[in-house]
Amino acid sequence: MDHLVVLMLENRSFDHMLGFLPHPSERFDGLLRGGPHTNPGWGGGPAVAATPTAKTVLPLDGDHSHDAAMEQIANGNQGFVSAYERKGRGLAEPRFGGLLGPLIEWVVRTFRIGRGATVTGRGPLAMACQPPSNIPVLATLALEFAVCNRWFCSVPGETWPNRNYAHAASSDGETGIHPRFYTNPTIFELLERAGRDWRIYHDDVPQIWAFSNLWIPEERRRNWYGMEDFARHVAGGSLPAYTFIEPNHRPLPIAFSATESNSQHPGNSLVTDSEYDGYEPQDNDFTRGEALIARVYESLRANPELFSRTTLLITYDEHGGLYDHVPPATGMADPGTDTNWLGRLIKFLGYKKSAFFDFSITGPRVPAIIVSPLVPKGTVVDTMFEHASVPATLRAVFAPRERPLTARDAQANTFEKVLSLDAPRDDLPDLSAYTGPPAGPLQVTAATPDHVEDLEELSRKVLAELGGPVPALTAAPQRNAGDMALEAFRRSIVR
Repeated sequence: MDHLVVLMLENRSFDHMLGFLPHPSERFDGLLRGGPHTNPGWGGGPAVAATPTAKTVLPLDGDHSHDAAMEQIANGNQGFVSAYERKGRGLAEPRFGGLLGPLIEWVVRTFRIGRGATVTGRGPLAMACQPPSNIPVLATLALEFAVCNRWFCSVPGETWPNRNYAHAASSDGETGIHPRFYTNPTIFELLERAGRDWRIYHDDVPQIWAFSNLWIPEERRRNWYGMEDFARHVAGGSLPAYTFIEPNHRPLPIAFSATESNSQHPGNSLVTDSEYDGYEPQDNDFTRGEALIARVYESLRANPELFSRTTLLITYDEHGGLYDHVPPATGMADPGTDTNWLGRLIKFLGYKKSAFFDFSITGPRVPAIIVSPLVPKGTVVDTMFEHASVPATLRAVFAPRERPLTARDAQANTFEKVLSLDAPRDDLPDLSAYTGPPAGPLQVTAATPDHVEDLEELSRKVLAELGGPVPALTAAPQRNAGDMALEAFRRSIVR
């Protein structure tokens, strides 16, 4: 392996995406074997079975806070229906602590911040899984290359702590989203010390901006590119040792990038409760995520020589409150990193409360597919991985003399040995038909998802660091902090 490319999408569990994949291997741990795969109904109602009936949209973004995730994985992963129903009924309102906690809590509850319309009776949707026909790209790659039976998100909880594990093998003590800068050492800096190069490709506001050490030194901004550059670089045979691809998180009408959101976050493809049952397939964030996967894969396939030395990992940051039947991994090492001074200050002022967590277990399984011409067709990997396996693998392959970032990547298994063929395959699937947008009208979200507001706050902090104007909180959507931060960041990049 000369190059590793990681594409990390958003908020989908293993069973939700791949549970009904008709994989020929009996080792594949989906939902077509074993069982029963059920959850208790809401309020003591009848058991709800997992079914291949999911649509590409939802009427509700499931609860994937730390406390909700702990409820979901309790008693053998039996809390998904109840947590989803509770969120829909508005019974899962956050609690806040800190100096300003009571005021924040009053504002959130009074003005219903982060809450859409009340949705009842939708708990069973947590058990609805994608039929393979909805995921032709992901399903094909899972069948043609290596699918990981035991890849878990690192934290039972939200996006930011899990993405941080992929970069730093730590969430800096966080189990939820607190928009701030993180100064933990990352795999990018470790690779630099070993003389290896890296790049980050993104559209719109990337969560990885939270690691300010990756862009505040001006010379490191040379490593940041828009997604429009990826195919051109690959065609020219130019890839660094490590490439991280972050999808576009922000949907219409608040996206700044010329491309629309494609992260597959459920909150980016919401419809109203009344629209859900009659929804007909059309272009939305979910289908654009499939197209993104196809474009990344096809860009690599178009350069066979480069692809023969490149590994593509496609995974998801966390489960999104959606069902998976495999209990999380246990016996995990505490990364041993305490919250930095900025995090402590923010928590002193105001923070979202959650139960104490010692980081000894992972979150639920998420899809993870390892794609390379050196991977035998139909491979199923039983090794336990988590997001800290990304920096662990990069260190093992490109910087073996460097020390681990934390106890977590020191413990994590690595996946380079999945590439077991002596010569690259020449029977790679053609997914070029899926690289463009599907036909049909655009799907606009029903409401601004919570994760977009978190990225807005991050954008304001980035703007302040870049010395640009920080818009008022009442700024018009077409000129929000994310727009201005992205403009300022791209102007600052040295080529």
